[in-house]
Amino acid sequence: MIISQYIVGFVVFSFCGWVWESFYCMMNTGKWENRGFLFGPYCPIYGLAVMIAYFIFTAGLFPVTTSSNPLTVFLICMFGSAIIEYLTSYILEKRYHARWWDYSKLPFNIQGRIALPISIAFGLAGIVVVRYLLPLLQSYKPHGPSLFIEGLSLFLVFLMSTDFGITLASLSEITNHLNEVENEFGDRVQWAYDRIGESKMEFQDQVESYSEYIKMRVNEAASHMSIREARLMHKVKFTAPNKGFIAEKLENLVRGRKNDKK
Repeated sequence: MIISQYIVGFVVFSFCGWVWESFYCMMNTGKWENRGFLFGPYCPIYGLAVMIAYFIFTAGLFPVTTSSNPLTVFLICMFGSAIIEYLTSYILEKRYHARWWDYSKLPFNIQGRIALPISIAFGLAGIVVVRYLLPLLQSYKPHGPSLFIEGLSLFLVFLMSTDFGITLASLSEITNHLNEVENEFGDRVQWAYDRIGESKMEFQDQVESYSEYIKMRVNEAASHMSIREARLMHKVKFTAPNKGFIAEKLENLVRGRKNDKK
């Protein structure tokens, strides 16, 4: 299989993962949600997982046929998906102090990053993918000219790279908004503490007055958010305590403004 076919396969399975994620969330919440790390209709973590499985099961490490032991495939896919999910969640949270999924309410979860029921589901899905879909991918021979496949792969790489860049830029802008409000609130609280001294009641009154000011600043930040920033706010959950509180207020304001326009 040529590199361009790998790229197309990666995008196709990323799209399939996005469809699954969106429908799964819709079944839980009753409304359609555009899931995924990026803005476009794809979840790269699914495409990455399938491509890793392709190399593992077709490169001679664990050659698989329809007569292979499904338990072996299940265990490899279950543990492999758990590792990929955990590492992806950990890296994203360390870099952006945010989470795109949280399994804290599911049984047998580890830090909310992975959970046994989800890993079992991925293991079962892996049997179908590895035993039936990957052989189709491996045996697929494009009928059109190879130049078309190469051009399509280049276009998809450009599209996803652009989306990735826009997403990172939006995350940076949101983080800057949160940092500004958080730092300003911290500075004002410290200023009040230094000047009021040991009077606990006066200090609490001052902090409450600053809370009103922070609400005003959050409202101001919401009014200046772009559409892509507002969409991203709905996808992620900020884990830093102060950022999480401010982000929640910010998202509520943005959602309220959106509803008012309808």
